This record gives sequence, C-alpha cells and structure tokens, in this order.
Amino acid sequence: MYIHLGMVYSRNIYEDQQVFINGQELKGVQAFDGSWSVPNNNMLAAGYEFVGSEIEGELVGEVNVSRNIVTGHDPITGIMHDTVSGYLLYGPDQSKNNSFNFNNGYINSYSSSCSIGEIATCDFSLTAYGNIGSGIITDTSYDEITPVVATANSMTLNTSFGSTNAIQSYNLDFSLDTRPIYKMGDMFVPSKFEVSTPITVSTSFDIFANEYKIKNLIDAICSNDFIENISFSLNQKCNSIPIRTFTLNNAKLVSSSISASIGDNLSVSLSFENQFSSVTGLVNQVFS
Repeated sequence: MYIHLGMVYSRNIYEDQQVFINGQELKGVQAFDGSWSVPNNNMLAAGYEFVGSEIEGELVGEVNVSRNIVTGHDPITGIMHDTVSGYLLYGPDQSKNNSFNFNNGYINSYSSSCSIGEIATCDFSLTAYGNIGSGIITDTSYDEITPVVATANSMTLNTSFGSTNAIQSYNLDFSLDTRPIYKMGDMFVPSKFEVSTPITVSTSFDIFANEYKIKNLIDAICSNDFIENISFSLNQKCNSIPIRTFTLNNAKLVSSSISASIGDNLSVSLSFENQFSSVTGLVNQVFS
C-alpha cells in the first residue's frame, strides 16, 4: 500500500476578499474586475526598422464592481463628484496580505436593477488614472453587518402607470463622461477633471398591461402626458421600511414598445430620461 503526500493547493475564494472605497468597505459585493494596460507604441526608423517602443497615451485602469443591495447606505453616491481611491484586499485563508490598488479614480457609470424573483443590484464602474495595481494596504478593518435584502416583492413604486398595471422589472443607469486634463511635467497623473453635461439618467420598466394606454408618437412634441414623476423605494424583505429610494421628477417618456402573443400577458416596455447639469444636482434629486 502506497500513500502519496503532496502540497495542498491554496486558492483565494470569496471569504478571502474585501473591497474598500475611500476607507469604507463595500457590502454585498458579488464581483470585482480590475484591469490596466500600457499603451506602447512601436517606433520604426528608416534603415533600421524596429528601434524600440515608448509609452504614447494615457496610463489608465478600469474597475467594475457588482453588488447586491444589502444595506441602507451606499458610499458610492456621495463620492461621484471627486476622485476616489480603494483596493481589493485578498490573500489565501483570509490572510489579507495582498491587494489590487487604484488611485485617482473617477466613477464613470452607475446602475441599479431588479425583476420579479430577484434581489436588487447596484453596480458601478470607475477609471483610475496613473496608478493602479500593487500598493500599500491602509485599512484591513471589517465591520459586521446584518444584511437587509431588497427583493422585488418588497418595493414601493410610485408611478401613474403602476397602480393597476403589474410592474415586472426596473432598470436605472447613467454614465459620467469625465475628461482628465493633463499639464506638462505631470507623470501621467491629471491635474484636474471635467464632467461633460448634461448628464442623462435612463430609467426603464417592463409591465404587464391592464389599463395602460400607449402614447401617440406625434403627441410627444406638445403633450404633457409624456412627463412622469417617478419614485421607487427598495424596502426590507416583508417590510415597508425603505432601504434605498430613487426619485426622478419630470422624467420624459422617450420610447415604448408593446408585445402580445398567444398564451402570454400583454407586456409593455417604457423608457424614461432625466437630464442634469451637474453631478451634485443628480445625486441630490435621485438619491435623496
């Protein structure tokens, strides 16, 4: 009888990982994707062909984070107007001795969605300028929480089309077109940032129609029927206590579609838009 002894392979599983933004740990993280690339430019010279390569362009990295909504506070909404830093903390067996760091990051997109039978999600992306990858770990504290889950059956939806029609899902998203400004002498790090305006927030709903009446396209020019005040609260499971609330006043209906087939409910998809002249104005209305 032979017994073979070998090395046990350690791997980083979800229990080993934490994500921090500006010193705060993000809760409910389902996925973290971080990447960077070097914009090398190959140089050619007559008589020599390839003579080397140089960096030509911006040094940037991308971070994408997917989350379930499990707390009443979202630190991301309060830092959209300024640069952020953070890291993914990891290490086998919860050693927390490795990290993927990013600095001079700017939030460039945000979204939230939920449909029947699902937990509400809240995702975001950011671009980091000049420094991303390994770095110094500055905070390894962990605060225990009691998760409060927002599910589709515990939402309060305030719309003129949702009182007698069954809303099946919602989706809210927007992008921030942030332009970095560099100056001579800076080592690939922007001196300031500008955000292009207007900022468009898109909101869409899928509903099973009961009394909903499709709008006429030509009426969009003059009719106030295309303007809605929309709000929806994500409440605690089996409770009316709100976890998160989104408010979109004077949302404009920009598209609609209707679908009907034998054996299925009549369904309608509606898309709305709001425009904002600043990040601060967006945050104060939508997330207040």
